[in-house]
Amino acid sequence: MLLLASVVSVLFSDTTAVAQNETKQLSLLEQPVWSENNNSFKLSLSIKHLDEGDLIEIYTLEELNRNSLKESFISKNSEPTENSFQITLTQEQIIKKEITVELNTNSPTNNSVFSEPGTVRPLIVKSYTSDQKNSETLVFPLIHLPKTEKLNTISLAFIFQINAKPPLQHDGTYIIDREAITQITNLVETLKNNPEIKITISLPPATLSSLSQSKNPKDELLLLDIKNLAKTQLHIISSPFVTSDPEAWRLIDRFETYNDLLNRGDRQLTNQLQIEPDRSFSFVANSAVIETLDALNKVGIKTFITEFSHIDPTPENKIDPFISLQGDNGKVFKVFILDDTINFYLNKLENKNSDMQFLLGDLSLIAMDENKEEKNLIVKIPNDLSGNLLNQFLTTLQNFPKINIKALPNLVDHAEKNQKVDKTKYVLWNKSPQDISTRAPNQNLAKAAIRAYSEVIGKPHPNTSFLYELLDTTSASELNENDTSKYFTTIYEEIVKVIDGFTSPENQNVRLTSRKAELPFTLQNNLNHDANVVLILQSDGRISFPAGQTLEVKLNPGTNKIKIPVSSRASGDSQIRIGVRSPDKEHLLQLDSNSLLIRTTRLSGVGILLFVSAVFFLAFWWLRSRRLRSIYRQEEI
Repeated sequence: MLLLASVVSVLFSDTTAVAQNETKQLSLLEQPVWSENNNSFKLSLSIKHLDEGDLIEIYTLEELNRNSLKESFISKNSEPTENSFQITLTQEQIIKKEITVELNTNSPTNNSVFSEPGTVRPLIVKSYTSDQKNSETLVFPLIHLPKTEKLNTISLAFIFQINAKPPLQHDGTYIIDREAITQITNLVETLKNNPEIKITISLPPATLSSLSQSKNPKDELLLLDIKNLAKTQLHIISSPFVTSDPEAWRLIDRFETYNDLLNRGDRQLTNQLQIEPDRSFSFVANSAVIETLDALNKVGIKTFITEFSHIDPTPENKIDPFISLQGDNGKVFKVFILDDTINFYLNKLENKNSDMQFLLGDLSLIAMDENKEEKNLIVKIPNDLSGNLLNQFLTTLQNFPKINIKALPNLVDHAEKNQKVDKTKYVLWNKSPQDISTRAPNQNLAKAAIRAYSEVIGKPHPNTSFLYELLDTTSASELNENDTSKYFTTIYEEIVKVIDGFTSPENQNVRLTSRKAELPFTLQNNLNHDANVVLILQSDGRISFPAGQTLEVKLNPGTNKIKIPVSSRASGDSQIRIGVRSPDKEHLLQLDSNSLLIRTTRLSGVGILLFVSAVFFLAFWWLRSRRLRSIYRQEEI
């Protein structure tokens, strides 16, 4: 004879009952986590609005397997049986909120329920008023474990994936996604309460960057906690700077954009946490195909983790799902599949605390599986799981027999060495990724403009970093095309500020008196820092440029006098066009443009020859005339 009670005190303040009227009268205070052979247990209940003499009915149903346990969880089956017995409440039981129930391994009696070691059965608890009206029903599994040595070891690795809205807004302000911060905070506090547990986490580095810029002291402390835990309990894997789908970029032949996001994310994680993130793992979205895995593998990812719904056909063995996928090029990829049943219960926990018992029941059935090999499970923790429930779950697991919580890399290494790979030919059954085809050309143009902008103002420069962050933010999956257009507008408005920062006086006229000269040109730099520009020179044909038609110039803030080497081919008026452009190869940005009127007053070579000839002729004529006049005078004399 055994008694029902809790090995581990798991306290719950919320009711777990399925009420049949509005007044809650019965709920669990201490969960009967599991019953081990030759141990004693108690069932602690919160008894409200029940009087002395009211009844509690208790019974078990047929033993469950993993599938029927899940069905029982969904239906909360509570059909009456002949094996039930009733307890008439005493005043002492109502005050103590405690009922003692015996467990009979042979057959039920009038003061016991039936169970056998190595089984999981639904346990039904009903309350009745003195008039025999059922007021409330509790349904949860009774876990009856065999001796510890008969249990299989279960190795568990936990992953935590956070997606957050990009903190940088299109207007340049930062708004931290507080929902994501709450999720991170819950995980951090849980780890601080459970120092032996390691969890793998993926989170947008942009969110961490925003924490470092926040003026909220709580954000500063949270970042410090993450930094400390990253050295001990947090296994941080590479993540794109903002949430982004690699298949969406690969599909439009722009996977380099996703790789750039990964690289920027790694730099941010390293700067903020002083650790190097692990690039070898990736949580694969359901949009991925085998080509996605190949692209990710080329940038350093070796092991992929996905869900059962992503694999076709569904693997028969849902315990230890370690499979391989082969690409068209013959390359083989290692894929681990999240345990969907454990994840099902975790996602359903909410505040229904009896649901925790179903999750533990599922783990118990795995531990009691006839296949005695060690089990390796990867479990994804729901983002919205409360810190209280997460802490209770992990604390309980550490006390569950034969449960071994490992870091993800250790579990994967162990599984690869000791587990046979399922060689069934699987394919990835994917969902359509987000359509970002119109986003890519806008990014190309904006990127080229920023590159030209950076050439003008010099590198490095805070403004350039800001513009690139705006550009990278447009890759966020949370943004639609209308959202991204606002970011592009901000980028171009910032670039226009630089374009408008250069002016030259109108109607600059120059007079040349020699064939070769240095043309003076005035250009105003209205920025508060140096700038690099290129002068693009054009003429109407009368003026040539010995140094070439492009001239690189560094401008100081204020007025700059620039000398342009020119050569005149003829006298008279001519015009040249001076374009001030960015110094990038394409000279993409036109900063200023002006025309100069040039008046050349020097004589040409032919003109000089004619002038000399004319002078010579006049001198010859004068001398000859003078000689003739002298002869005429002599003859007259």
